[in-house]
Amino acid sequence: MSEAAKKISTTTATGTATAGQTTSVSASLESFKSRTAVQTNWRVLIVEDEPSIAHGITNILTPAGNVIPMSTRSSRQAAPTAQVPVQPAVRDQFEVTWAKNPKEALELVKNSVLSGRPFALGFFDVLLGADIDGIELVKQVHQIDPKIYAVFVTAYHDRTVDSINQVLGPDKSDRWDYMNKPFTDGAILQKARNAVSTWNLREQKDKQDGQLAEAANLLLQGERANTVAAVGRSVAHEFGNLLMQIIGNADIALLNSDVTTMHNSLKTILRAGETASAVLEKFKKIQTGDNKRTEMKKINVADCLNEAVELMGHELRKRNIQITRIKKDVVEVEANYHSLVQVLINVLINACHVMPTSGQIDLSIIDIAKSPTGGADSGVRILVRDHGPGIPEKDLPKVMNPFFTTKGNRGTGLGLPICREIIEGEHNGVFKLENHPSKGVQVTIQLPLKQEGS
Repeated sequence: MSEAAKKISTTTATGTATAGQTTSVSASLESFKSRTAVQTNWRVLIVEDEPSIAHGITNILTPAGNVIPMSTRSSRQAAPTAQVPVQPAVRDQFEVTWAKNPKEALELVKNSVLSGRPFALGFFDVLLGADIDGIELVKQVHQIDPKIYAVFVTAYHDRTVDSINQVLGPDKSDRWDYMNKPFTDGAILQKARNAVSTWNLREQKDKQDGQLAEAANLLLQGERANTVAAVGRSVAHEFGNLLMQIIGNADIALLNSDVTTMHNSLKTILRAGETASAVLEKFKKIQTGDNKRTEMKKINVADCLNEAVELMGHELRKRNIQITRIKKDVVEVEANYHSLVQVLINVLINACHVMPTSGQIDLSIIDIAKSPTGGADSGVRILVRDHGPGIPEKDLPKVMNPFFTTKGNRGTGLGLPICREIIEGEHNGVFKLENHPSKGVQVTIQLPLKQEGS
């Protein structure tokens, strides 16, 4: 074996090409988790043409002294003991801005949105003594800031709730409220608290929805990076197999001056290169998110098996392994030619590894419909049996698991999972491995004659 071949035979795939991607995704997730909740918005706009009323609402919302907390305790109850600390009341922190007319109000709302400090609530006098009333003003305000909550204040009953709803539109029915003068301090304060709480809860929900969507996207990126890493390891594994055959045949061509032998070796190298190209194309599809189905054509199963054996010719001769054709039914199926060759090479390599100095591999192609045990089924059954020592019973349930290997440092544990994915995932077939009753391991590959939807 050449030095290049030795290097390939001892190389295992690590998938480090995507380590940077995985680190980036992890950092993004940490950044997402560290974000704080939405800061409470206490900003209130008062639109009132009478200064006394505007000052009155302002004094209710922002009194000079502390707000006296409402207590659920009865005045007759005993005072709390010293062991139970009394929590201080949280004072309202309303930031009140007064607009004397609709023009000022629209300008203030516009500037608040542009500065990123919108109003949570607006108290709007219905009769403003201007070109437009408070209801029409709120309609225009909602075009600038659709999130602001409006409370209409009026001493008259000239506008019904239904008429206001018609002006503002049914889509804004949850963005406004109504109160008549005279009003109490408690009514104004409660309206303000409810409106501000509603605005902030909605804003919090919108932000959380956005963060959840972002988190889901980051998780998908993480899964994608892991998938690309796994496929990268798989591609390296498959390329290692194919390059072994290419280098082996190149050695033959270089060491043998016979023109026919060189020509045959080069033909084998070319076919191995075509299979390698097909493997690479699969990787590119996953990397770019291409979900197109693997191309299927009607192929002769014997052609795939013969090519796999020919590609493995150098390895078989080197290990003195005899190929025996047990059954050779002619069966055509819809499949991907290069994928089936790839599977058969993997299976033959595993068989070779358990018989390092000499041995035998039995190959069968069985037309299921013509088989005595086929029944009403149709399709093809390919059997590959080695005459090696077999697999320990304790390991049999685990051999299909990714990264499980019985070869120690010489194996990656990817060959059989790749084979099963190609046969069962891509071709709707069956891939089974078991110890043969007499000796060795037998791999059964079963494929339907036609693929679903074709």
